[in-house]
Amino acid sequence: MIFKSLSQEEAVSSVCQQVRSAVEELLPLEIFEPEGNQTPAASSFPLMNSGFLVTAFSTLCTAFVVFIVLKSADVPGSANNLALPKSISSDSYSSEPAALAASTSSANPILHPLVVRPAKPAAFRSSAPVKAAASPSVIHQAAPEPAGQEIQVSSSASSSASASGALPVLAGSGSEVVKGTPWVPGSIRSDNKVGVYLTAESVARSKFFDDTLKSLGESHGSALVFDVKGGAVLFHSAAPMANEIDLVRSIYELPEILRVAREKGIYTIGRFVAIKDGGLTMKKPETRVKHPVTGKVLSQTWVDPSDETAIEYNMQVICELAAAGIDEINLDYIRFSTAEVGALGVYSGKEKADKVEVFVKAARDTINRCGPKTKLGLSTYAILGWNYPVNLETLGQDVVRFAPLVDVISPMAYPATFAAGHYYRPGKDPGSRDYFLVYRTLTGYAELLGPEQSKKLRPWIQGYGVSTQDVTDEIKAVYDAGFCGFTVWNAGNGYAPAYAAMKNERLRPEWCR
Repeated sequence: MIFKSLSQEEAVSSVCQQVRSAVEELLPLEIFEPEGNQTPAASSFPLMNSGFLVTAFSTLCTAFVVFIVLKSADVPGSANNLALPKSISSDSYSSEPAALAASTSSANPILHPLVVRPAKPAAFRSSAPVKAAASPSVIHQAAPEPAGQEIQVSSSASSSASASGALPVLAGSGSEVVKGTPWVPGSIRSDNKVGVYLTAESVARSKFFDDTLKSLGESHGSALVFDVKGGAVLFHSAAPMANEIDLVRSIYELPEILRVAREKGIYTIGRFVAIKDGGLTMKKPETRVKHPVTGKVLSQTWVDPSDETAIEYNMQVICELAAAGIDEINLDYIRFSTAEVGALGVYSGKEKADKVEVFVKAARDTINRCGPKTKLGLSTYAILGWNYPVNLETLGQDVVRFAPLVDVISPMAYPATFAAGHYYRPGKDPGSRDYFLVYRTLTGYAELLGPEQSKKLRPWIQGYGVSTQDVTDEIKAVYDAGFCGFTVWNAGNGYAPAYAAMKNERLRPEWCR
């Protein structure tokens, strides 16, 4: 039997998902994207773009101005002053309500020169380092980010900037950002996959699953991301510890899902929620992250990623996935909590990264042992591509250090998670807001990682609260930044605008095919 029969609760959840997806595409609102079956709540964040004509006019006008400036002088444009609002860091999906507050600061505006030159087809990315602006007075404030991929954060790091609540913004180097390093023939590619995300419940619905594979095939898609573990293991698993502590939900049969996807030529990616694990912390309280001196529990729902019991539990599941032949395991929530940022401040960014690295190394070693053909990927915060040091202090998500251990790095480049009215300057930054925020995130990551490790970039892009034009702009940004693949996130699993945009094969460069 391919699919497990759904309980009444699961059936109701699935219907609610469909209704929500339909409503979401009609409302002129951004929708709060919860994890799993949490109750969604609408927010008041407006849509990313104004009408198509305004976007098109702005894009053409910007392109013309940039072209004229660059023709007259090969120097970066003049900087513009920009003051951003303050925010309180929060996890979007903690058991406590997300704490978001904003106020406008007019003092000490920061120079924010983000200049992008037109790409030249035969060139490669510049390796010039990205530098933080001096004496910043900017706070990043963002709308809630979808499941597992929460709001982008500011940090209360020990530096003077963090002590004042300031988040430095990276100044653009003005370097050319063009086609990425060519793929070496004979190697297995994961960077050029194009796909969408499904919840475990959606995977378990036979018709919905089949329809998704069909839609992917009709829109040049090649990959499917689906949940394999959250606060419990979501497929029929034989992992010893998960069964012992009753954390196997058996929503679907993994081998059959992989077989059906493989027959359709679809690359399978298991979304594995790693360090945020309320199920494990409830069953095994000793796995909770604690104060390094007093032993006081610092989070009820986040594990210490270096805890031996937590490692054993998770690696048993990862081994089973790799042995089953899944193409890729994507570690989500592979960081420290932003909800308990104050309490977790007892750890430095480096100490947090040390602990996260234990988990990533264990995953790498487990895959190599149990199913070495399986790729390992990470979902990471988009803001790290704009500002690395301060956010590293909060997250411990040291992608520069982790990059050699993994095959794929997936920045969650959702335009809705950037504070409205900031980070994008209409008429000055190229393209629409959706285009620029995705483009700038990826080019920032490319400069951060360097030419070799940046080959592993395959971003998440936004598929909720969007139009076909919005997704088209996001996709174009991925290609223009020099990359070939992406996965689309919508917690409601409604992808009509994304499929329509993905069908436009003219967007896809020849070197990506």
